[in-house]
Formats: sequence, C-alpha cells, structure tokens
Amino acid sequence: MVVGYSGMNLVPVEVTLDEPVLFFYNRNRLVRTIRLDQLYRHKSQLLRTVPHLAWVHNIGFNSTNQFVVELVNGDRLAFNPRTGSREPIRPDGS
Repeated sequence: MVVGYSGMNLVPVEVTLDEPVLFFYNRNRLVRTIRLDQLYRHKSQLLRTVPHLAWVHNIGFNSTNQFVVELVNGDRLAFNPRTGSREPIRPDGS
C-alpha cells in the first residue's frame, strides 16, 4: 500500500526538501519513505500555486502494477509498491 502526503500534491511554501511525501507499506509495516529531495534537486523545481507548492501532477498505478509518480517538471518515476524501491517504467506500463 502507498500513502501520500496529507495535502497530496500540495506542500506548504516553507517546506524543505527533507519533507516525506510518499510512504510504502507492506503487511502493515512501513518499508520505505520517499522525501522531496529524492524526487527533486532544488526547491525551485516545485510549481508555485497560491498559497502552496505543487510537487506532483499525477499519482497512480499503471497496468503492470507499478506506482507511477508524474512530477511537476514532467519526469515520471516508477516504484515497486511492495518495497518502495525505484525501478524503470516498464514499456507496457502507462
């Protein structure tokens, strides 16, 4: 199971890149936490909204059961939902 940041795609303007935004659980046990600094190099890459910063456009599972995150800079990242490990997006995935 994957749990997202409480504001989902929005974080406060004063957020730091060490903010956790994704939490991966397997059998009721936290197996991995993903922070903004694992997705972005600079806070300036986040999209300014009023009065927050957007860090993600789309989140969800593709047809191959990867958890795919589309960042506001256009990058797409895939994660194994059981371990939280990053992996290449599979060609037949969306």
